[in-house]
Amino acid sequence: VYQVHWLRAKSLKDRWAEEILLVQHEMDWTCNFFIHKAEVWKRLGVIAKEAKKQGSMAYAGRQGKIYQCLWEEARLAFHQTK
Repeated sequence: VYQVHWLRAKSLKDRWAEEILLVQHEMDWTCNFFIHKAEVWKRLGVIAKEAKKQGSMAYAGRQGKIYQCLWEEARLAFHQTK
């Protein structure tokens, strides 16, 4: 009976350790996604500027800024959590 409880407790501990590892990686993936999207929108803004499309350039700039802000907020929140 003792061994069964020990194995059950060990498996529960191992599952939580794995969950913590996954959440830490998901935090990194989220930050990487936000910064990637910010860079994509920045490149699209440059393309729109070269094509002299003011509306598209403004939209791309705004989207890039949104993703930049999301990255900054996520980075700060995740840094406090880790």
